[in-house]
Order: sequence, then structure tokens, then C-alpha cells
Amino acid sequence: MIPQWSNFTRAVVIGLCTIFLIWLIYTIRPIISPLIIAALLAYILYPFVGLAQVRLRLSHKWAVFLVYFSCLALLIIIPSALAPLAIEQARGLTDDLAKIETQLEDILVNPVNLAGYQLHLGQLLAEVLKISSESLTPAVDDAVAVIETTSVSLVWLLVILVSAYYFLLDWEALREWLVRLAPEPAQADARRLLQNIGVVWQAYLHGTVLLMIVVGVVFSIAWFAIGLPGAIALGLLAGVLTVIPDIGPAIASALAVLVALFKGSNFLPLSNFWFATLVFGIYFVLIQIKAVWLRPRIMARFLHLNEGLIFVSIIGAAVLWGILGALIIVPLLATLGIVGRYIRCRLLHLDPWPEAAGDLPLPADQPAVKVVPPASAGVSLAADHVSDPSYDRK
Repeated sequence: MIPQWSNFTRAVVIGLCTIFLIWLIYTIRPIISPLIIAALLAYILYPFVGLAQVRLRLSHKWAVFLVYFSCLALLIIIPSALAPLAIEQARGLTDDLAKIETQLEDILVNPVNLAGYQLHLGQLLAEVLKISSESLTPAVDDAVAVIETTSVSLVWLLVILVSAYYFLLDWEALREWLVRLAPEPAQADARRLLQNIGVVWQAYLHGTVLLMIVVGVVFSIAWFAIGLPGAIALGLLAGVLTVIPDIGPAIASALAVLVALFKGSNFLPLSNFWFATLVFGIYFVLIQIKAVWLRPRIMARFLHLNEGLIFVSIIGAAVLWGILGALIIVPLLATLGIVGRYIRCRLLHLDPWPEAAGDLPLPADQPAVKVVPPASAGVSLAADHVSDPSYDRK
């Protein structure tokens, strides 16, 4: 029989493992964000893998291969199809800028009389251009740094794409590995916790899809109502990009304003400049309504969290941790609510899985999990007893 470790030995080993774990996380912290993004992509694509397995009767490996590379092909084909249009718009912008430059030169040839003084704007412009060229010299010298940054970004993109594929391929094995990390008597609880957390993230994805649909429809109607060319496409693009906090709305807004500036309205009697101003104003108002009211309300309904808490959490996460933090903070709060409620029940010797009163949908490969609204919890998620002989009834 293997001798048991003493309490002192256990404490030393746990302390050393904790120190090593903290050091490891600190060392690999640059790769944590790409891995989180890869896990999110895999989680989004995983239901399609299950659908391909059922409908096409494929093995898990071939279903992952089909879904993953189909999505990858779309990511390559769509930008390639839009590239000619972007090049054409860039050429038009270059021609317009050249015309503006010619008009400015004609205006600046003649001096301007101001309170009896002649102001030679041409000489002033020459000085400004000279100062600007001198100030841009360091920026040219930093071109190598920009190239290096771009190269690093491409490396991280490759890490995300490859990691997402292997997450899809080994999702079930990874989940079982996490369960087996717990002691055998606690594995039933670990499996139940993972099931409930899966319900939370599914609800978050459903809420996000609903948010994208509502935003896309509202913006499509708004752009069509004022005669913006390509209203439907720009509206749907706004709906898709709204999932990315800050950056997504900014990109959609910039594209809509550029289209308004160069194409104008189909029927409104406004100059291109004022029409572009109108487009920006409408977008600004609608996106504030989405951020302040629509998104918190939808997420609160799907995740049973307070609307004010959701709004403040998204803003705070965006400030502290950037886009990724704002993207995952809401389901992360709901997950912490589940784990916190479980720990509270165990500390107070309460049953963490009381009899439930309602059902939430789960993936086809998981047993049904039910939901009970606890009186003091922010997230109302619980489950029936798992039929496992190792389940601890303490």
C-alpha cells in the first residue's frame, strides 16, 4: 500500500503548485487572449458540427473538417469578392482628392486682403507642408515597427485559427478531462456544473444572435427610409458587426458615412456632405439606444441578470480589458453566479441540485438540465440529480 502524504506535505505541494501555476499564467499571458477567442469560435461552430453529424451522417472528425473549412472558405471568398469594389471606391476617392487639391491651388494663388493686410495663403500652406513633412520623418522611420506589428498579428491570427480547429476536434475529450480533474466523488457535481455553464453560454449566444437580427433589421429600415445606397447590405453589416463592442459599430458607421458622402441619397434633396452628416447622426442615436437599452434588456432576459449590472459591466470591461473583455464579461458574470451559488450551497450543507421547475435546452449529446430561480442568486440555474452512484448527498 502506498503511504499517504502528511498534511504538511500536502500543504507544501499545494503551495508549490499554486506558485508554479501563477508563474505559468503570467508567463503565457500574451497567448491567453488568442486562446479565448479560439475557444469562442469553436463554441459558436460546435452546434453546426453536431448538425452535420446528424443530417449528413458524418463522423465527428469529418463533420469538424467540413464545418471548419467551409467557414474558412467564406472568410476568404467574401473579402475577395468585395476587393474590386473597394479598389474602385479608392480610385474615386483619389480622383476627388486630386480635384480638391487643384481647386485649393487656384484659390491660394491670389492673396487675401484682411483688415488692410495681404495674407499670402500659398506661402502659409507651403510652410505648413514643410513642417508636416518634417514631422512625418519619424513616422517613416517607424515603418519597420509597423511591419513587425503586422507580422505578429498574423502569427496570432494563425494561432487562433489552428487552436479553434483543435478545440472543435477535441471538445468532448476536453470536457471529460476537466471532469476527471475533480476527485471521483465530486465528478458528478463537476459534470453538472459544466452542463449548467453550457446552458449559460448557449443562452448568451442566442441573445447575441437576436441582438444582431434586431440591429440589422432596424438599420436596414432606417437606411432604406432615407435612401442610402446599399441600405440592406449596410444594415445587415451593422447587425453582424454589432457583436464586436466599440470596433464593430465604428466600422459599420464609417462605411455608411463613406457611402453617403460619395453616393448621396437616392431621393432626399441634400448635398452629399449633409446627407453623410444625417447618416452619422442616425447611426449615433440608434447605436446609443442599442448600447444603453437594447443589449442590456436582451441579455437580461436570456441570462436572468440585472440590466444595470450588464450595462455597467460591459462599459467597465471595455475600459479595463478592451474588446475581448467587453465581449465575454456578461456570460462570465453568469458563470460566476452558477459557481458561487454551488459553493454557497456546499458551505452551508445545502443540496446544490434541488428539484427543478423548468427546462432549458441543451445540446443533443447532453442530458436535460432544469432551471430553478434561487431567491438570492443573480443567475437562476440549477439541475436535477445526476444518476451517478458516486454522487455525494452531503
